[in-house]
Amino acid sequence: MIGYYNNPKETAETLKVHEDGRTWLHTGDVGAMDEDGFLYFKQRYKRMIIKSGYNIYPSQLENIINNYEGVKASCVIGIPDPVKQQIVKVFLVLEDGYTADEKFMEGLRAHCRDNIAGYAQPKEFEVIDEMPTTKVGKIAYRELEELEAKRRAEKGQ
Repeated sequence: MIGYYNNPKETAETLKVHEDGRTWLHTGDVGAMDEDGFLYFKQRYKRMIIKSGYNIYPSQLENIINNYEGVKASCVIGIPDPVKQQIVKVFLVLEDGYTADEKFMEGLRAHCRDNIAGYAQPKEFEVIDEMPTTKVGKIAYRELEELEAKRRAEKGQ
């Protein structure tokens, strides 16, 4: 890759010359390499939530939440917080036949307490009818972030 077409700013943020003189491509992905040299994708860096200095990876929380019976899909976002930097909010779509009544939500919260570190616990849950998706079918988390930001701006938060 030699750069983004007509976008020098994005090119400069993505292609960086390191101290060794080599140009490295910064993809924004977080991953790991095993002892055999295989790379494993873990998370997009840009999607990381920082709460009180702790790094929280939404996809890890979504995997846990999606394993709870009755959850069809989830999307975790960070919401600005004046004290903790960000807090965790979960948007949920439920399977047919399930409702977000008190019993269901308490069970989901208990599932989160049992499987998610204390610092990464979701603070807010919101059930929606369907997840917004991108053209390739991925959950459009940015749409949910923008929706939440707009709501909070209207409330003066």
